Amino acid sequence: MASGPDLKSDDYYKVLGVPRTATDNEIAKAYKKMALRHHPDKNPNDKEQAAENFKVITEAYEVLHDADKRRNYDQFGKLAGPGGGGGGQEGMNFQHADDIFKAFFGGNDPFSMFFGGEHGEGGPGGMFGGGMGGPRVVFQGGGGMPGGMPHGGGGMPAGLPPGMAGLFGGMSGMNGMGGMGGMGGVGFPGMAGMGKGGGKGRAALAPPPQHAAPIGTLVVLRGLQSAQEHNGKTGKVKGFDEGKGRYSIELDDDTVLSLRPGNLTQQCRVKLVGIDSMPELNGQSATVLNFNEQQGRYTVKLSAKVNGRDAVGLKAEHIILSKGTRVIVQGLSSEQFNGQMAQITAVDEEAARYTVQCQNGKSIKIKYENVMC
Repeated sequence: MASGPDLKSDDYYKVLGVPRTATDNEIAKAYKKMALRHHPDKNPNDKEQAAENFKVITEAYEVLHDADKRRNYDQFGKLAGPGGGGGGQEGMNFQHADDIFKAFFGGNDPFSMFFGGEHGEGGPGGMFGGGMGGPRVVFQGGGGMPGGMPHGGGGMPAGLPPGMAGLFGGMSGMNGMGGMGGMGGVGFPGMAGMGKGGGKGRAALAPPPQHAAPIGTLVVLRGLQSAQEHNGKTGKVKGFDEGKGRYSIELDDDTVLSLRPGNLTQQCRVKLVGIDSMPELNGQSATVLNFNEQQGRYTVKLSAKVNGRDAVGLKAEHIILSKGTRVIVQGLSSEQFNGQMAQITAVDEEAARYTVQCQNGKSIKIKYENVMC
């Protein structure tokens, strides 16, 4: 059983306060909690020490969340090098630590993602301080009832993503209830104050536009460069910010990322057609599992095994997406449509064409291979 985090320890597990048997999810949650607490941006009065703590925490996470580095560390300890793979790296610099921190949150600054920049008359109170009316906490899902934070923490919004809400405590609020700035003094986790309209709580997100995948759509992540550890993970759509052109995706471990449509593949049902090498697959239904960009093929799970196989790799021309599926248009000679998000409004199997309604309002007919789901 692991004790609490120990930033002075020479043991990465003790730094994060996790047992040596900790799962990847437990390591990620410990890192998220500690990195948010010790980031210099949250400790303006002691930035130098906070930066040192932050580097120690992130170095431990970088090794333990990577299977190969963790295996080397478990066997050789820090003789394997701070990166876990051997070598002479002299600790971790702050820029590298901050890059890992932002990559953990999908390339975004989590403080700007979840916390507004306004300050009330009491200075830096609210979420991270003890003054009256400090930084107003705003979540894009709407305002809510602020809960107390221990040791002078202030207003806590309702509706934070599960992974974030679990770190700070607080009671789920009600849609439409505005958030209030934090009250000074000792707070009580889970206590809530009603703040109807009092803190200019942001209204709930509008439903996604017709060209964006509906809330709850299952997706798998791909092609991420700054957060490669998330590639291949599954999640679901929580919303779409049309201004930024990004989806809010909640992963299975409750992490919420802001991602471009091109970094997602929808796990949708399809019909298989035109496969000359395995004609027995034609007409079968299947489920898209992922897309291999190097091979230019979808991996699909068959509804029934064929020749002992329950999954195959197929090009887009051999799968038919259902009416209503959201797609990205690609490979057209008319460049104005390439990259457009769209919705399939009709399927013509005889002509092997989709009719799609694009985000620019135009409706066009295109071949199966000219869309990505």
